[in-house]
Amino acid sequence: MSFGNPHIRYWFNPAPADLGESEEQFLRALGGPAVLHIPGKDRSRNRAICTLLHGNEPSGTRAILRWLKQAVAPAVDVLCFFGSVKTALTEPLFHYRQLPGEPDLNRCFKPPFDTHQGSTAKAILDTLIEMHPEALIDIHNTSGMGPSFAVSMNQDRTHKALAGLFTKRMLVTGLKLGALFEYSERNVATVTIECGGSQDPRADQIAYQGIMRFVTEEDVLDPKPADWDLEVLLEPVRLELTGDTRISYGNQEDAQADITLPPDVENHNFGRVSREVQLGWVNPLSWHKLKMNAPDGKDVKDKLLRLEGRSLFPAQALKLFMITTNPAIALSDCVFYAVRDSGSDIG
Repeated sequence: MSFGNPHIRYWFNPAPADLGESEEQFLRALGGPAVLHIPGKDRSRNRAICTLLHGNEPSGTRAILRWLKQAVAPAVDVLCFFGSVKTALTEPLFHYRQLPGEPDLNRCFKPPFDTHQGSTAKAILDTLIEMHPEALIDIHNTSGMGPSFAVSMNQDRTHKALAGLFTKRMLVTGLKLGALFEYSERNVATVTIECGGSQDPRADQIAYQGIMRFVTEEDVLDPKPADWDLEVLLEPVRLELTGDTRISYGNQEDAQADITLPPDVENHNFGRVSREVQLGWVNPLSWHKLKMNAPDGKDVKDKLLRLEGRSLFPAQALKLFMITTNPAIALSDCVFYAVRDSGSDIG
């Protein structure tokens, strides 16, 4: 590989002893955005894993480090990408999604690449283009507590096979956000894996077990019989807030807030939410600050949510996921994703 990109470190086959004894030591050894190239039994093929695009999502890093310390040889060459290393190392460890004032790295995988984060994203893309992996997995933690799931732009057999290495749920979306999983448009099977909450030990185990399957199995693109039992949810939409929205979390309405959600709202993750379930409170004068755009750009909020006075309810039975109780993420990204209770397309 002729690698000379100044925006990402290339490290070929590091010895386990050089990786440190903890996640922090490992990240300090990386020093910044990095790709580790682990040679496999079959040197003619390669696969790629990306993680730590968000600095507060440690499960992928922990899982890869655990595998590398065990020195288990992969079936094929494996490229391991680490994105927001310096963000993760900013005290307290694994606290910041992105550093204040910086864009979300997982929204920078599209032009223009004119920021520091954009340069990192382009370096990752350039390496992927040069190496052309047969499959790409992007490992994340959910922004709230909840079960694992995969996200893909396709629901064909190869994407189901990759998702099935980690989880039994797959979301299929055409939303274009500048995220890495959109790399599947280059005819490389690509899925994002949301392992669960960053404080949940089960998420670390899901990441580790899935990565071990991904790196050791001879063929990861051939679905197993169990993969056809995947729960597939189509075209989720996001509840987004305008930048001047004030969001609050509490067991009663905050009179100074535009929208108030209960602190246990994330308990609705992947459960059926009927029309009778109150989701929170919204000031009627702030209704326009809530947006739920379909992939075609049309706001479908009124199909999904309704106000009764100041109380917020679903307009139809829904499944919600990626619900966050972090107001910064709710404002900079989204409050939650939603699909019909049946899993079918909202549109």
